[in-house]
Amino acid sequence: MKRAASILIVEDSLTQAKRLERLLAENGYTVRVARNGIEGLAAAAEKKPSVVITDVMMPEMDGFEMCRCIKNDGALRDIPVVLLTSLSDPKDVIRGLQCGADNFLTKPYEGDHLLRRLEHVLTNLELRRAGQAQMTVEVFFAGQYHKLTADRIQIIDLLLSTFEAAVLQSSQLEKLGGDYRNALEDVKRAQANFQTLMETTGDAVVVVEGGGKVIYVNPAAELLFHKDSAELVGKPFLFPLEGEGGHREIVIDLPNGERVVGDMRTATSNWDGELVRFATIRDVTEMVRLRELLEKEAVTDTLTGLYNRRGFLSFAEKALQLAARMGFRATFLFADLDGFKNVNDTLGHEEGDEVLRETASIFRETFRVSDIPGRIGGDEFAVLMLHDGEDQPGNAVERLEEAIRRANGRRTREYSLSMSLGLSEWNPGRPVSLGELMADADRRMYENKMARKGNVCGE
Repeated sequence: MKRAASILIVEDSLTQAKRLERLLAENGYTVRVARNGIEGLAAAAEKKPSVVITDVMMPEMDGFEMCRCIKNDGALRDIPVVLLTSLSDPKDVIRGLQCGADNFLTKPYEGDHLLRRLEHVLTNLELRRAGQAQMTVEVFFAGQYHKLTADRIQIIDLLLSTFEAAVLQSSQLEKLGGDYRNALEDVKRAQANFQTLMETTGDAVVVVEGGGKVIYVNPAAELLFHKDSAELVGKPFLFPLEGEGGHREIVIDLPNGERVVGDMRTATSNWDGELVRFATIRDVTEMVRLRELLEKEAVTDTLTGLYNRRGFLSFAEKALQLAARMGFRATFLFADLDGFKNVNDTLGHEEGDEVLRETASIFRETFRVSDIPGRIGGDEFAVLMLHDGEDQPGNAVERLEEAIRRANGRRTREYSLSMSLGLSEWNPGRPVSLGELMADADRRMYENKMARKGNVCGE
């Protein structure tokens, strides 16, 4: 039956018509397309189709009127007509019965469902052609009385297709409801996890709405500002919030007259459907005091701008004392330039100095403001990093190696930059002296250099 069946599509939307035509053609039907009811009538009269599938809303002549004309034509009246409608108006059911339609398909439709309805219509085709006596009934629907003249098969078929469409839509809504409930649970879990993270993090978190007022502070923010949430929420945030990923130091005047320096980072996110700014603030007062002390002592390497050996050792000692008080871990990174002597000997000291300046620039790009970088020897560099339990030392090494790769990618010289690295960990539970820490990192660096046999810098 399928391959012998010809389908006439009447649809004014070219996109919808092409989609339906492709679906039917791929399933073995012969398909023709008309753009409105007038063209549809002419096409049906020219070559009688097995089934007409028509949109109801079209210019010039809509689907209801075309169906009525087909059913009033003795030569065409036995052609089953399937109406495509959204059924947004309940009166569409009555209009479908009045015009003699045989079936409804709701839009948007699923391809499998449309094919099943078409199979059903074609299966009942012979029964329809046998012809049953029509009857006239009066129904009260949507607040009005309607007289309907139709045979029993048409009424049952049309109402069953309407019911089937309602069941299908109900099933789809139930599935969407289940998906929505699952998604809502996922969102609630994510919100709970996010809330727990903000409540327990050691950094202060302040959420600021578009008008500049604070709408949330976490417990760490209350400690940092020496105020409870009631004194902060609803008040303007006193510090300018820079763009996405903004980073700056701020000075906080406490109620007791003291001053605290905070390292503030900003980001934009969503908070209960509203676009807000997040400010994360870490207390770096001790670090800044140490930094200012070093600046006064003029302990900077004039060539690279990093701390010289004296300044590095002084700052590193104080940083380890701070780590011991706060229970922080520390990592000492020792870096030795591979083949640096070869550069000096073959290309001259000016080129060697340029390598040292470039290395210092890479260190400044890679490490945090709170880290302590220094040039502690001719071609030896070091960094001391404190960790509060969240940062991993391996991340700093990866960032350094990536920065070296980027620098080599920009270089036009005949050699590439390379370093041998050594890492040594300092644990507050098993503290060692700075000298022991440096010696251990130096040994590990030497082992790595021998394993790599690297002298890339001078090649």
